[in-house]
Amino acid sequence: MGYAENCLPKAVAALGHEVHLITSNVQPYFDSPTYSETYEPFLGSAVSVCGDQQLDGYTLHRLPFAKFKGQLRMRGLVNKLRAVRPHVVQVFDEISLTTYEAALAKSFLGYRLFLESHRHKSVFYTSLCSGHPMWSRFSWSYYAPSIGRLVSFLSEKCYAISVDAADISTLFFGVEKKKVSVCSLGVDTDLFRPPSNAMAQQARSQLRRELGFSSSDIVCIYTGRFNKDKNPLCLAQAIEILAGQGKPFRGLFVGNGPQAEAIRAHRASVICPFMPFRELPRFYWAADIGVWPKQESTSQLDAAACGLPIILGDRVHVLERVDGNGLLYEEDNPHQLAHQLETLSNPRLRQRLGECGARKMQEHFSWSHIARQRIHDYEEALRR
Repeated sequence: MGYAENCLPKAVAALGHEVHLITSNVQPYFDSPTYSETYEPFLGSAVSVCGDQQLDGYTLHRLPFAKFKGQLRMRGLVNKLRAVRPHVVQVFDEISLTTYEAALAKSFLGYRLFLESHRHKSVFYTSLCSGHPMWSRFSWSYYAPSIGRLVSFLSEKCYAISVDAADISTLFFGVEKKKVSVCSLGVDTDLFRPPSNAMAQQARSQLRRELGFSSSDIVCIYTGRFNKDKNPLCLAQAIEILAGQGKPFRGLFVGNGPQAEAIRAHRASVICPFMPFRELPRFYWAADIGVWPKQESTSQLDAAACGLPIILGDRVHVLERVDGNGLLYEEDNPHQLAHQLETLSNPRLRQRLGECGARKMQEHFSWSHIARQRIHDYEEALRR
């Protein structure tokens, strides 16, 4: 899982700082109803072992998990913070029990606390309306000026991964607007890069042969969960439309989920299982276009860094990811997606957009670039 919790510690440690990552002993999505069929073949048991280990230049601490009123927390978090004695604590969720504990412990351990906001409107409003919408909004109206404002008061800054995530933080979670700074998620540009050398080109050709793609096929890749919230099935349907017209489009889907069987039923598409993110670059190299039909995904950044033009749904709130290096389509409309894919059938256009995207990822979205910005903010807070 190539998320901020994995990549930012590595990037900060690479700058020469001592970094500790404290987390629980459960896997991502451990409480998902479909964990056993979707994630267990890739991640293993939903509950992992506790303990400490060295990883990518930092120290990983896994603490036993617990639940309080249905919410996840870590046993022994404050004791671990006391043992580590950090100057700065960066949490990755502004409304979790671990964040509340870290905020309260700040007063007697003396570190500077920084928050992050990862909730896009496309996800948050869906969850908001999954229960009774009026009750949910009523609850948040009490949370924001109480717990939310207290956490905000105890923190230095909140990094929102997009403009819409910043809005959620201020409107629902009580974070003071002056403390919110928009900072996109990043990409490991040492790992995800264009296949510009002979070895990478050979890896591209070999994998395409293994997957049954010809050199003339235009391969469209999607990586992530196969569920209706992401709707990769729309891409399979769009490719089937083009294939039915004799166009050389093929689909490559990496992941798993409830839509897997429906995708597999489309003969122009190939499915590969979830894999560690370090193995993904050669799959992006083997493709020609990256497509995420719905919602935001960090994989969009990885694909762009590998030199792929990308297509996103027109309801996403991260247009900076596609500006100048891809296209939008009318969300959930496979015919319109097919039209946009056909627009990218021109190899020169794909190359131009892909080069623009790779350059943009390197200059503005690399984790090393983000880490340097964070260190500057951390040092400013410590000086104050």
